[in-house]
Amino acid sequence: MRCLLILPLIGLAGCNGDWRARAVSDAETLVRQQFNDPSLKFAHVQVTGDSSSGQTCGYYERSSPGGGVDTTRFIVFIDGSGGENPYIDDPSAPYPRDKSDFALNWRTQCVDLGYHE
Repeated sequence: MRCLLILPLIGLAGCNGDWRARAVSDAETLVRQQFNDPSLKFAHVQVTGDSSSGQTCGYYERSSPGGGVDTTRFIVFIDGSGGENPYIDDPSAPYPRDKSDFALNWRTQCVDLGYHE
């Protein structure tokens, strides 16, 4: 009888990780599409919140025109944020429209919900 109770719990634990992995993959795809750059590298990417209203937070790296590497924060909202996705801490990115919003969103939607480097 105990085995019958344990198996569904193991199945649920496996499903829980699947949506997170999908959220990370989807977020990386959106950021790559934003810059039309399949070679972007990602670091410290984590999901905060839940599967319906959470977000994926992290950093990406891309080559800068001067020959160095730029490291930039991003947030991708799982619910799509009304089409304003991804939020990128970069002046050339279209979202968020009000760039001062990025720091607030990073703190409240990432750090305050458990994001850590």
